Amino acid sequence: MIWLPLYGLFYAAVTLYWARLSARSNGDYKTYFSAAHGIPPWISALVISGASLSGWAVLGGTEEIGRHGFGLAAVLQAGIALALPGVLFFKRLWLVAQRLRVSSLVELLRAYWGSEFLTGFAAVVAVLFAVAFAGLQLLTLSRLVVQLGGGAISQEIAAVLLGLVLFGYVVIGGMRAAGYIGALQAVFAAAAILVLAGFSLIDAGGFVALNSGLAKLAADPASASRFLVTGVVQFTAGIGKEAAAGHEGTALASLSFAMALMGLQASPVIIKVVLSTSSPRGLAAGQTWVMAGAFGALAAFCVAVIGAHALIDPARDLSGLLASLSPWFSAWLFIGLVAGVQLMGAIALLSAGETLVRHLYKPFFHSSLSRRDTVTLTRVVIGVLLLASVLMQVLTPVALTLLASLALPLSFQLWVPLLGMTWLRWITRPAAVTGVGFGIAGVLLTEPFGISVLSFFGLDLPWGRNPWTIHSAAWGMAANVAVTLLVSAFTQRRGFGEQASEARNFLFVQLTGSPRVRALRSTAWSVTLVWLFLALGPGLVFGNYTFVTVDGRWALGMPSLWGWSLVMWAAGLGLVWFLAYKMEMASPLSTHIPPYHPRLRPRTGQAEAEQQRRRAFIITIAIGFSLAVVTALSFGHH
Repeated sequence: MIWLPLYGLFYAAVTLYWARLSARSNGDYKTYFSAAHGIPPWISALVISGASLSGWAVLGGTEEIGRHGFGLAAVLQAGIALALPGVLFFKRLWLVAQRLRVSSLVELLRAYWGSEFLTGFAAVVAVLFAVAFAGLQLLTLSRLVVQLGGGAISQEIAAVLLGLVLFGYVVIGGMRAAGYIGALQAVFAAAAILVLAGFSLIDAGGFVALNSGLAKLAADPASASRFLVTGVVQFTAGIGKEAAAGHEGTALASLSFAMALMGLQASPVIIKVVLSTSSPRGLAAGQTWVMAGAFGALAAFCVAVIGAHALIDPARDLSGLLASLSPWFSAWLFIGLVAGVQLMGAIALLSAGETLVRHLYKPFFHSSLSRRDTVTLTRVVIGVLLLASVLMQVLTPVALTLLASLALPLSFQLWVPLLGMTWLRWITRPAAVTGVGFGIAGVLLTEPFGISVLSFFGLDLPWGRNPWTIHSAAWGMAANVAVTLLVSAFTQRRGFGEQASEARNFLFVQLTGSPRVRALRSTAWSVTLVWLFLALGPGLVFGNYTFVTVDGRWALGMPSLWGWSLVMWAAGLGLVWFLAYKMEMASPLSTHIPPYHPRLRPRTGQAEAEQQRRRAFIITIAIGFSLAVVTALSFGHH
């Protein structure tokens, strides 16, 4: 127990030192939110990749493989699945934001779609990431602290200490601290995953011995299905209602889980980093070589190795592996895991705090709030969000898990308004808004949170979680797309607002594409669809037997599905490179972008209107709380 507190103190001291330097550069509050849009592209690339992959992949990905095997192959393709939406969206969103001079996803949605429903929904997603998604990973880490320390530190104290370090540097340094410290955290987390995989291999006796252990499991009929995709789809009622044959890992389970992961790149959290970057010059390299390449390799190989070792020997899961190493070394690796999780938590807290104060509270309730007071209030709100997260970790871990599972699939529903903003000009405002509304309903009706709420009111749905082995992200998107297509067909004559029209014209002029790009467009679509089909879709079933010899042995000396995933990762890296560079989707752009200034409109009676809104908001909260209490008392006994 000497090493863990010692490294912890050193880590806290480094983060606070960088936070102090960042605060000086910020002028305390002047560039707190976006670091004056000056984050270097290479910092941004590391932060986006580290935040997207390092925390959940090593905590959740290794556990998924350790418990259920290789059936959910999308875990191994996480690097490519996260790079594709980055290539699709980041460059175009950066250009639009630069033209309209906005610095967050919420501002973009408000400027383009003019919908307070979409801005409110984006705020909810930001809060879910800050409180629940990052909170669940911090909860896992605090449990690891208890195991590593032999119970000397309680889970409650561990949760508070991890929260305090995070709170310290985010509140002091803002986006600049989250960015620069985040780059170090991403490297540190990647190094920890790499070293853990190395020690996992050594502990297993080498790569050949590891695969021999897996082959013994595959030879046992009771565990053979762990190395197979159990069909394209299984028409089961869902987890909690009807068990799937073998396991839940079908091809469509992988595809829909990958969709949920892709929601991360459409979230206010990651878009905040993109829009704080000084230039789009590093986007192609960041998505290709850092996300798909380096971090994609960590997911496809290192996370798989750690998980495979736990599959053979459950006592050698992540906590068991750390406990088996010398105390000073396991403490160092644990701090690496902390760095990966806090990287995501920092950006999530910052984007949620900014959204609630700067984009919701200030325009509706207090437009005269000064910049300094806005930053001060945001710091208070970040503290409140972190306190809520720590309290949920300690008091209601089940509720925290239910809320955390909503973050990714709900965020994926933002794909439709983002596609309408960047690619599909025929999506109308009513269609985008209505589609997202139906998408939210689709997610809630297939997630434990929504099912539990309806069950609380006595309404039992005939399905459980992930019916037909399809993740809620895909159910939500199916409803979202269907309604968007229908409403768009009937509302084509509806015009766009002034800023939306400007953004549409600006993108059309800037990104016409070279003749070579236009000629390759159909090829790009075809190649992308083929990769999705083989790596994440129905083609995954080929991976069950492609690398199996006639006599039933693994041709590559490793599970056929794992070998298939590695081949698909290499092909996916080529695909991301082709789209980013050859199709110019994320290629560098060096044109000067002059700001667009919308016409000023007179605003009268603002103070009185804001006072009325404040009063109405307080009354609504009071009535809502009273109704919640009455409902709990009425239904609580059933």
